[in-house]
Amino acid sequence: MPESSTQPNEHTSLKRDTIGWFTIFLMVITTNGPLTSMGGGVPASITLGNGIGLPGSYLIVCAAYLLFAVGFCAMSPYVKNGGAFYAYITKGLGTIPGVGGACIAVLSYVTMLLACYAMLGHFMSVALSSFGISIPWWGCAGAAAIAAHLLCVRGIEFTGRLLLLLMLSEVGSILLADLLELLRAARDHHPLSLLPFAPQSIFTQGFGPSLIFVVASFMGFETAAIYSQEAREAQRSVPRAMYFSIVFIGALYAASIWLMLNHFGMADAVAVASNDPGGMWLSMFSVLAGHTAAQIGSLLVMTSLFAAVLSFTNVVARYWHALATRGLVWHALSRTHLRHQSPHIASAVTMCISVSLILLCAKAGLNPMLQVLPWASVPSAVGVLACQTLAAVAVVAFFRRNRTDVSPWRSLVAPAVSAAVLLFLLWEMIAHVELLSGLSAVLSYGMAMSVLLAGVIASFYAADLRRRSPKRYAELSELVHLP
Repeated sequence: MPESSTQPNEHTSLKRDTIGWFTIFLMVITTNGPLTSMGGGVPASITLGNGIGLPGSYLIVCAAYLLFAVGFCAMSPYVKNGGAFYAYITKGLGTIPGVGGACIAVLSYVTMLLACYAMLGHFMSVALSSFGISIPWWGCAGAAAIAAHLLCVRGIEFTGRLLLLLMLSEVGSILLADLLELLRAARDHHPLSLLPFAPQSIFTQGFGPSLIFVVASFMGFETAAIYSQEAREAQRSVPRAMYFSIVFIGALYAASIWLMLNHFGMADAVAVASNDPGGMWLSMFSVLAGHTAAQIGSLLVMTSLFAAVLSFTNVVARYWHALATRGLVWHALSRTHLRHQSPHIASAVTMCISVSLILLCAKAGLNPMLQVLPWASVPSAVGVLACQTLAAVAVVAFFRRNRTDVSPWRSLVAPAVSAAVLLFLLWEMIAHVELLSGLSAVLSYGMAMSVLLAGVIASFYAADLRRRSPKRYAELSELVHLP
């Protein structure tokens, strides 16, 4: 393991005071890829999850994450690091669980990045084939990975401007469809059904599998903390971006899915989602806004996917950078670009990992939509939810040990309740993962538990490091500190 000390002329600092809360908010929202979810993930969740009860699942998870954010933001002034989960878990529970959490988080984001590349490669390949150009999905995905790296190197400020344009386009199309559906219902005097929010619709056998997609839709709101080193007034901008992100994601998906279900009718919506998951939202958009608008929507699905991979590349690169600053991984990953002050080496490594995984999937002959997407999404969603649960417990532990003026609601009640709810959601997700994967029970549970097993192995490594090299082990804890 390389030493964590830096050389005098080595550049390892990210660019300070670069972005405000709204740019962070954009980075989080584009990580979720709203149009990507509406165009593919949501119909799949309706089919494989709890059907018309999906909007209710979004509201439940949204409430749990708002509680989580209360404690997470209360602890943020005491954590001076861009490592997000690693920093918070280490601060609250100690270095050994923190190292395990860091491993789980990185692997979760990497596998979600692979899922996004599989979808993007598929849609790009299909689009190019309509022009007589034949490029396999993995070729398109590899090219997108290179492009994402080059944009990441340009720096967070440039990336934020690009993501603003992409996010406004895709969210604007979703809101336009929502508005047109409301106007159609009013014009036809057709009352909108509230059945999707009824308990009997939400808590079905498919509630657990639906959480895979719902958690994936929220994935990234906690990454607001990763940009703390580059944010202006981080103690205010990071919490604000996080709260706005959670509310926006929950409200957008719950309302948009509810209106889409009403458009097709409660009796027929599940059948439509099952027969044409990739075309469900686009077919509604075509009816409401016209064929040309639907074609533009198809293009925006691809830009939404690229925005998601660009945002995830930024997240993973900054995780590598944060972990490298204390020697948890190759120290060269902590170096930043001389001009742009971006983690360019960490971004390059992220690109190489993504391209390698894409080529492995292609070599194995896996279908990007039917195999790579769901199989990569399962460990990703399980890992992120596990890290969030650990972080909620870490908040409670931190404030129990350190007496501060933070209210009991923010330091104990909200994080404790959120930890219990998130643990329940994690159990529901793992217990019903077989319904989603379509594989045998052994392979399904192995897929879900693989990322958690990696975290356990990383924790054992940290424990062994404490025994072999107490000095190196102590350096890991220096990544976070009281101001």
